Amino acid sequence: MRGESLTVLCCLLGEPILALEPVSAKHPEGAEEMLWLAAEAISEIQDMEIPLFIMRHPAPAKAIIDIIQDREIELLCVGMDFTLPKDTTINRLGRRLLRFAPCKMFVLDPGDEDGSRYRRILLPMGLHLGAFALRTAASLAEKLDCTVMPFEVGSYFGTDSREVAHRSLLSKLKEAGIEASKWIKPTVALTGEKWKGAVDKSRNSDLLLTGVTAIREVRKFRVEEKKYIDPEAPRVPIGLVRPWILERRPSWISMIGSRIFGWLPTLEVTERIDLFDRLQVGARWNVDFMMMICLSTAIASLGLIQNSTAVVIGAMVVAPLMTPLIGAGLALVQGNTIFFRDSIKAMGFGIGAALLISLFLGFIVPMEELTPELLARGAPTIIDLGVAFLSGAAAAYAVARPSLLGALAGVAIAAALVPPLATVGISLAEGVWEISEGAAILFGTNLVAIILGAAFIYRRLGIRGSRLGRGLPLWGRQTVLFLSLLAVILTAPLGYRLAHQLREGQARPYTLPVSQSVRKAIKERVHQEYGVTFISASRFGVESDRDVAILLSAAKPVSINLISDLKKLVNQEIEEDVTVAVYVFQEAGIKRTKY
Repeated sequence: MRGESLTVLCCLLGEPILALEPVSAKHPEGAEEMLWLAAEAISEIQDMEIPLFIMRHPAPAKAIIDIIQDREIELLCVGMDFTLPKDTTINRLGRRLLRFAPCKMFVLDPGDEDGSRYRRILLPMGLHLGAFALRTAASLAEKLDCTVMPFEVGSYFGTDSREVAHRSLLSKLKEAGIEASKWIKPTVALTGEKWKGAVDKSRNSDLLLTGVTAIREVRKFRVEEKKYIDPEAPRVPIGLVRPWILERRPSWISMIGSRIFGWLPTLEVTERIDLFDRLQVGARWNVDFMMMICLSTAIASLGLIQNSTAVVIGAMVVAPLMTPLIGAGLALVQGNTIFFRDSIKAMGFGIGAALLISLFLGFIVPMEELTPELLARGAPTIIDLGVAFLSGAAAAYAVARPSLLGALAGVAIAAALVPPLATVGISLAEGVWEISEGAAILFGTNLVAIILGAAFIYRRLGIRGSRLGRGLPLWGRQTVLFLSLLAVILTAPLGYRLAHQLREGQARPYTLPVSQSVRKAIKERVHQEYGVTFISASRFGVESDRDVAILLSAAKPVSINLISDLKKLVNQEIEEDVTVAVYVFQEAGIKRTKY
């Protein structure tokens, strides 16, 4: 901390909360072994007074970040174990600090070594080794008088193979401002196998050092290490370094955006962590997500089949698909590939489950024809693209501001994710391809626009990706560009459908067809009357002074008995008291005229 060169913190997880304090004779129960190990390690360090602190907190990442900010910590060192699952306590804490800690970081997986000596440091160039990791290793080499070995695996293609690989390695080092010296000794292997070469070389090294963008490769290295070394052989320690991200000079586009959206609040570090926690829980494919997507799809499908707007709205409220979409938007802004992959996985499985359920219900529930609710989902327009983008922005903002979480239900209704998906399955089951295609376009439009809207609003709220290497920023930009191009491509069919709708009218009818049994009974009775022709029979889906309307045509007035019989037939077939109106168009000849 301030004025100290090194401070050790022992952190306990849980409650009651224990504020940061120096270790004394009286310490929390359960901390004895950890404190003993820390004290033993401190005693081995000579010529330096190292204070030992302890704390307990249910959310240790937040507490540690607060300490870093209050005490102006410049470098944070934490431990992780890459042989354990990523959701274990130690690895989860390390990952969150890597994402949010406002200082430089060094992560160490000690392997099976005691850490007493680091004389030979291996830098495998094939593991996303960034310039910062190279410069850090070069600095350590001079200060510790140790040997740093940048290592490249090449392939053998002849006598020039080693020289070509060596020059390629020197070129990469030069780009990072590093040159070979008595401490920096570049080395190559011509095995052509990246993992085997790295594992073999690590056997003669005290530490494998790389950047945090290689965290997935490090896990892979641990797996490969088990394949190529003796089970009794010690695992090499692995270190990951991360720079403190400095603000860059904003571009003119960012400056214009700041002018327009400068009134929006900027999320603090703890608020960003809370936001990440909320979305991470809801954006995973698990039993809860599966249950809610299945139930919401079933509710939406039945509501669409029975043409009940209220039931469809209820399905929108309970559907969980909005959370992984917003999570994908946050992951894009952060450059968080793991979170983005989890969100896409949840979306993919959710979409598959929804399609299967809606297909199943479409096959087993009898339908004479598609209802107006289904027809409406099959006719999207470019207006839906704007609605989805604004819905994604509104949902992202509501999730980021806990006081507005109550607005999420309204946003879910506006976005309408599950009903179009259910319409796709039901329309496929009924063989109505045009409606199925339109509903699929509507769902794709909602999906793309919501992700982009969420990413846009989180960017404006001050969330930034960590510039830890060349891969993540490029990945984020490419994904945003792909989604933007997809949105532009979708404007073509959406614009065409809007123009078509303006010419022909709304796809949602205001009258509903009667059942086949009612229609058949009406036609049989009308055919008994000479000179009377049946035109149509329909129900009214909106409030009206009549429930069923029958249209007939005749050359002369029809009998009152026919009108009475038709009203009785409709009430008998429907089996309830309904108001029936019969309209008769009187036929007349057309007089020919000359023009």
